[in-house]
Amino acid sequence: MLLQGDAIVLAGGTGRVGGATLAALAREGARVIVVSRSVERAREAIDAQLGGDEAIAAIPFAADLNDPAQAAAAIAVCVERFGRIDACVSLAGDSTVAPLVDTTLEDLRANMRGFVETAYNLTLPALRAMLAQPYRDGARSRGRIVVVTAGSSKQPAPGRGLFGAAKAAVNVLMQAIARENKADGIVANALVLGGVATKAARGYMNAEDLAAAATPQEVADALVFLAGDNASGVNGALVDLNAREVD
Repeated sequence: MLLQGDAIVLAGGTGRVGGATLAALAREGARVIVVSRSVERAREAIDAQLGGDEAIAAIPFAADLNDPAQAAAAIAVCVERFGRIDACVSLAGDSTVAPLVDTTLEDLRANMRGFVETAYNLTLPALRAMLAQPYRDGARSRGRIVVVTAGSSKQPAPGRGLFGAAKAAVNVLMQAIARENKADGIVANALVLGGVATKAARGYMNAEDLAAAATPQEVADALVFLAGDNASGVNGALVDLNAREVD
């Protein structure tokens, strides 16, 4: 198992992609704090995705990641329950999508709150906790941080300028964490997604784009790798997961 015994905080684990990620983390042996705004939704995700010992090793936790204290509490409960935090994985965020000409300053701020502030509020307490703990026996990294961003952070699709700007800021945040803490065993990366073939995507993707998009399981498998010590040699990277979208 790639993550045997690892203690992981997972934010955004209640959607289809998040659910696949939760299942993959647990299958690989991780103990997981499942963070959602609603503890009921977190519990529903655990019950839907996991069973037996895997379900026992997953703990639902309610936190609004726009509140620094609540985000820090999610990290603290991981350390309290499991003795450490080996990885922090976040798919969380909220966006306003519209052509730039139709947007306002508040739309920009909403995207920054939805992505940059939530990423900062969660990953900085995780970083501090990781720096305060020893390496696990045989590990090459002290802790791993991975946040999901999007292709629009590099080349914004029409209507996704503010979304892309916020995601680009998250990319830089991960690179900064990696560069500032590389000598201390901290690994931080962004997983840059292209299209993902979710149920919702069927409403706006044509058949060709849907076939080219990554599946939720492909996203989950990439996150499992980046959350584990096997990815210790990948640091400060913007890892493109564009599946069959190669044009």
